[in-house]
Amino acid sequence: MSEENTAVIEKPTNSLVAGGGFEIDPTDLDIPRINVVQKMSESDDPVGSVLFDKRCVLAAPDTPLRVVAVAAQKGWREDIPFDEDDVPQIAWSKEQRDFIEAESDWGMIEFAEITLLIEKPDDCDDDSAFQIPLGDKDYALGKINVAKNAYRSTFKRLATFAALNQNVPVSSRYWNFTSEQITRGKYTWYNPSLTATKEDTPEEVTLFTQKFA
Repeated sequence: MSEENTAVIEKPTNSLVAGGGFEIDPTDLDIPRINVVQKMSESDDPVGSVLFDKRCVLAAPDTPLRVVAVAAQKGWREDIPFDEDDVPQIAWSKEQRDFIEAESDWGMIEFAEITLLIEKPDDCDDDSAFQIPLGDKDYALGKINVAKNAYRSTFKRLATFAALNQNVPVSSRYWNFTSEQITRGKYTWYNPSLTATKEDTPEEVTLFTQKFA
């Protein structure tokens, strides 16, 4: 085949190249989930604990974890009660939201998927979750799904920070991630919360978050 008839196929711009030439797509990544244990959770761990991948306790209630906000995506889903068997429909754009809402019996609520880089606490003896060495610290990459109160105390705080500090990337600062108790009437639960610090992340962490995003 002549050079004139040879098609040149460029690499996708969103591809990632790992060590040894192993090329992957971002959608191939399996990022473990972060959960807060509630009274109704199927877990033997203490209520209010922050769980990584449903197996590793990252922090006790009201104990802050140093994290970096790597990425966040806002969406909408049907507000279906927990005791219903229906699977909520999800929208990732306002147009999709309006289309689903017009046909739904439940209405739509905001939610977000937030990816966090979690610094290993000094008093943690379990290395299994912290497989990302950056500088002189080890980190874990996890994702949490938040809605309602959790959406306001996490995603909205990230969005507000980004809007008010447009020259300061959200990922360039450490944040405190905490599981906090909330009581409303007769109901009590633990709510994830993100609070900005004034501490900049080291260069290694900044480069990692930039490449990942």
